[in-house]
Amino acid sequence: MKIIQVEKNNINQVILLATKVLKSGGLVIYPTETCYGVGVNALDKVAVSKLIKYKKRPEGKAISIAVSDIKMAQKYVELNALAKNIYKTFLPGPVTVISKDLGKVVKDLISEEKTLGVRIPKYELITDIIKKCKFPITATSANSSGKRTPYKLEDILENISKKQKELIDLVIDAGELPHNPPSTVIDTTKEEMKVLRWGDVKVGRLLVDSVVGSDIKMQEVGTELIKRYQSLLKENCMLVMFNAELGAGKTQFVKGMAKELGIKRNINSPTFILIKEYPFEYKESKGELVHIDAWRLESIEELKKLEIENYIKNGNILAVEWAGRAQEYLNSISSNNVIKIYIEINYVSLNSREVKIYDQEGTE
Repeated sequence: MKIIQVEKNNINQVILLATKVLKSGGLVIYPTETCYGVGVNALDKVAVSKLIKYKKRPEGKAISIAVSDIKMAQKYVELNALAKNIYKTFLPGPVTVISKDLGKVVKDLISEEKTLGVRIPKYELITDIIKKCKFPITATSANSSGKRTPYKLEDILENISKKQKELIDLVIDAGELPHNPPSTVIDTTKEEMKVLRWGDVKVGRLLVDSVVGSDIKMQEVGTELIKRYQSLLKENCMLVMFNAELGAGKTQFVKGMAKELGIKRNINSPTFILIKEYPFEYKESKGELVHIDAWRLESIEELKKLEIENYIKNGNILAVEWAGRAQEYLNSISSNNVIKIYIEINYVSLNSREVKIYDQEGTE
C-alpha cells in the first residue's frame, strides 16, 4: 500500500500515479466532497471482485460508479428526461442518480432491478483522474460495510483488518475532509422521482435553518418540531432521521420532542441497546416515541431483527440517530402515512450547532 499526500505542486503526479494503478486493476482510496471513497476500474471484473472483498459487502448489493461528465454517463446508463434534469441541476455534486443500466459495467455493480447509480464528483482531482483513465471508477465510501463514514485516513485504517489493508494499492491523502453527509441518492427509473437517501443536497423543503448555542435551545427546536406536526400525528407515523456526528446534539433534540409529548422519563441515547420506547398521550394522538441509535449496527440484518417495521403505526414517532446507516431499510418499511423528516446538525463552534430540518415529502 502506497500513500501519497496531495500538495499544490504534485497534483499531476497524483493523477498519473492513480491512473496507472487503476489501469492495472488496482484499488485506490480517494477523497471526494462527501468522504473518502474507494475506486477500481468499473469495467474490470477482477478489480471489482477485489473491491467487494475489501468492502465485505453483501452479495447482490449494488455499487455506484463515478464518471467525469454527462456524456460519459450516457455510455453506461439510459438517461430519461428526469435524470437529465437532475444532472443539469445538481451535478457535479453530492448526488447519486439511479438509472437503467446499459450492460457495460461489471454485473456485480448492478442492482437486481438492472439499475446503476452514477455520480459526477464535485472534486476536480477525481474527475481529472477519471478523464485520464477514460473509464468509470467505483464510487462507494472507503469504510468497510457498516463502519463509520470515513473523513480521514484513521477512520479507514483503524477499522479494517490486515487482509483488507493488503488489498489497497494506493491511498490519496488529502487530510481530514469536511464532515459532509453522504450523497443524496435519487431513483429516476420510476414514474415519479424517488429519493432513496438524503445527503447534502435536498429535494424537499427546508423548514428550519438556525444556529443554536446550548442544549436548552436544541431541545426547544425539538419541541417546535412536534408542535408543527401535532395535528397530523393521529393519522400518521413520523420518521425523524438524524445526520450528525457524535456529540452534536441529537439526543438533546429528542429530549425536546419528548418534553412536548409529555414524556417524564429521562431520555438518553440508546447506543448500547439500540432502541428505547416511550409511550405518550399527546393532544388527540396516542403512541410511542421510539428512539433508535444505528451507530453500533454491524449490518442491516441486525436492525431487521428488531422488527422496526412493527413501529410504523399511526401516532408513533421514530427518532433514528445515524439514520444513514439504515437509510435503504428505513425507506423500504415506510408507507404513505409516514411523515419523513430529515435533520442535519453541524458543528459551528465548541458551543454552537447549525440545525437544518427538511420535510422530505413536503407535508405541512
